[in-house]
Amino acid sequence: MKNIILLLFVALLSSGCVKTANYHIATIDIDKLDRLQGISLKVSSLENGPLTVDIHPEPWRYTSISANMAAAQYSAPPPPPGTSPGQAAAAGVAGSLIGTLIASEMAKSQAQREAQLPAQSLIDELSTLKIEQVGQDKIYSRFLLSDFALDKGVVTEGEGDKKNTRLMISPSIKLTNSLDVLKFNLNTELKGKKNKLIYKNSIEYWSGGTTNISKSENLDYWQREGLEAFLSELDIAIDFTVGYLAGSLNNSLPIEEEQQRTHKVASGNSWVLVRGNLLEDSDRGCVVIKDLRGNIKIIRGTLM
Repeated sequence: MKNIILLLFVALLSSGCVKTANYHIATIDIDKLDRLQGISLKVSSLENGPLTVDIHPEPWRYTSISANMAAAQYSAPPPPPGTSPGQAAAAGVAGSLIGTLIASEMAKSQAQREAQLPAQSLIDELSTLKIEQVGQDKIYSRFLLSDFALDKGVVTEGEGDKKNTRLMISPSIKLTNSLDVLKFNLNTELKGKKNKLIYKNSIEYWSGGTTNISKSENLDYWQREGLEAFLSELDIAIDFTVGYLAGSLNNSLPIEEEQQRTHKVASGNSWVLVRGNLLEDSDRGCVVIKDLRGNIKIIRGTLM
């Protein structure tokens, strides 16, 4: 079994797949958070550069094209003489799994590259504006003014003495494949002495849809007037995500509904389904849900 797991890991590395943000299972140790004092904050550069086009839900239709060929290509070689039928069968299953996994990752990588192409002019413009630095600066300035940061003595990494407790924030900006919804995500980890994890969460904001139909119309919407709509939405996204991150760290979020259920949120010309616990149906036009992993999703729209 260990060999199979290792082979699967190697297969992932060799597939050349595009890195995407990790939506991990949230971890919160409230007792340790309460006792903390003096935290070093580091905001990393944007994951995957200025902008990623989000191909989720997974385009599984791409994976069937080469799955069988890849399974055959990466299957284990014939077993040596003396191998039992059971061992040979296990090796065959492992080879098929590896081949299918590689085919799936290659297909996702191809789909990701194809999805990026229509938005390339916007990506180039964002690079010219140095949007990564702009985003980092805004996250720093807004988080350091939060109640949590002021109460816990949070400083930027490099200020004063080296802190034992480090808060790492990794932001990413995405557009959906139709280019109509902007998603902004903060992956966050807080580690204490001996690098022990105290807090981990993903806070994600989804804008309302543009109400346009075609990708070209949506691209024009985001690029119009010197990216006015894009930059305005990004500013709102940072405000919301940083606010909910600080509230989560400070244990001051609204009390969530006890029952997990599927929530339907209408936004623009469409709607989205998210399963989890409702945190807030905000008067600011947002529905806030803690999903099944404990991550927080902030969706501009109306709860149906």
